Amino acid sequence: MRTSVPALALVAATFVTAQVGVSGAEAPKTSDYTASEIADGTAFNNVSRMALENMQWNTYHRNSTANCTYETADRRQEWRTLDPATRKSFTNAATCLMKLPPTHMTAADAPFYPGVKSRYDEYVATHINYTLQVHDTADFFAWHRTFIHFWEQDLKNLCGYTGVLPYWNWALDAEALQDSPLFTGDEFSLGSNGVYIANRTDTWLAVQDVTVPPGLGGGCVHSGPFANVTVDLGPLDLPNTKNVNSSFQYNPRCLQRDLNPWFVQNYNTYTNLTATLLDNIYIADFQAAAQGYNSATNKFGVHGGGHWSTGGSMADFHSSPADPLFFLHHGMMDHLYTTWVNLDTYRRQNAISGTSTLGNSPVSPEMTLNDTLPFGFVANNVRFADVIDTFGGLLCYRYD
Repeated sequence: MRTSVPALALVAATFVTAQVGVSGAEAPKTSDYTASEIADGTAFNNVSRMALENMQWNTYHRNSTANCTYETADRRQEWRTLDPATRKSFTNAATCLMKLPPTHMTAADAPFYPGVKSRYDEYVATHINYTLQVHDTADFFAWHRTFIHFWEQDLKNLCGYTGVLPYWNWALDAEALQDSPLFTGDEFSLGSNGVYIANRTDTWLAVQDVTVPPGLGGGCVHSGPFANVTVDLGPLDLPNTKNVNSSFQYNPRCLQRDLNPWFVQNYNTYTNLTATLLDNIYIADFQAAAQGYNSATNKFGVHGGGHWSTGGSMADFHSSPADPLFFLHHGMMDHLYTTWVNLDTYRRQNAISGTSTLGNSPVSPEMTLNDTLPFGFVANNVRFADVIDTFGGLLCYRYD
């Protein structure tokens, strides 16, 4: 099933044959590719282009008065493909949000959220507040998709960002995470690794029952755009560190990172990424595989692997948005989800499964598209159905 892929500048007339996922035809599988094609990213790139073709076909056959079209949609790109000026505009805008006062927290709220000092902190606090309602839930993908969308809009509207939210394809860095152009520490990067802390031992992570080696950093980010930022909230559940006593405690400190190749090599390779995408035809299985649930071997998934691979703030389950890298990581998670949907749009566009509590504990009702997703200090609540499609409701973007 290794098909040749036409250029992106397709016109509606080229869609003569039935599209995979549009007509109900069977979506591609890992068995359609060789092991080497899967391992080197050929398979992922091929099926990503198939998904784009399906997406384009769908937008051409929608109501002609639709405000969002394939051509007008924002194009999200991988970080390393951005020009230096756009990279700098992005990191400048991220640090700008850290300096702006809160916009949604009221004076009455403030005593209960002592660690919320900035607009950026409002995002961190919101994620802390809803962590157990937006992971291993029906709205994991939809909630995080909307969360990073609002952050992108703030970068543009409050801090003058001139581009579109980028994403980080960690599979490109699976062989040598420490050599990634994202972490060179120059002014056009996403900042350096943390200062190296020597003589550390392996860590047993109780939730996953996995023992992992120490990373290559561990201390403060020492160069690049985020070298001098202050993190105000968290951590709540990091191993080998002093966690805060209350969820929204004011805990000012440097941004820390601990790049750990072990995680990307075990959970974020093209092989893992492609298997997650192609070997899970049902939304419940896809959600679980992506997050590392319900598996004796895949205990982190590409989601957990991406978080733990950079360590520090990103590895804290609750306060991980404290590192701006969070938003690029979840851009990649959304890229994965968007691709999965558009490989079989006929069956997957409105597919949801699960409740609104992590592991359904406490027990809660099955979610529906009429349910409301909460966004706390970030924005007004959003109806699930309004963020299920990147070309409808609040959203208008695609991935390149």
